[in-house]
Amino acid sequence: MLKRTASALLVTLLLASSLWGEPGLYSPHAYRGETFQRVMEWRVVGVLVNLAGYAAKIQVRDTVSNSIVDEFAVGTGLALGGALGTITWDMTAAETLALPVGNLAYDLRLTSGGGQVIYLLYGYVNVHETRTR
Repeated sequence: MLKRTASALLVTLLLASSLWGEPGLYSPHAYRGETFQRVMEWRVVGVLVNLAGYAAKIQVRDTVSNSIVDEFAVGTGLALGGALGTITWDMTAAETLALPVGNLAYDLRLTSGGGQVIYLLYGYVNVHETRTR
């Protein structure tokens, strides 16, 4: 389910009863120079997953060279909402301006306090040039 709000896109991730299902495919669009914010909810069988004690990391990579274009972790562009089950991904206008136009590969890795690693999402950030300056 996707809902567009004034400042963010809310993505609800519905997974099978296992916390270790296949990662979901999500390919957001980003426009160079925009303030980018995507808020995702993680639900298992309709119930929000409590993300307290989890760490999160996203690496955005060039699809040709596989080099890291940008990287995010909790406190640096990622925030976890604990019992709300939310994952917020932010990029400043300066960060999106520095992204090359095209498709950049990424995945979202969560690590529980007990050390379990879960790849929750993967896809491409579709970066577009803007016209209005």
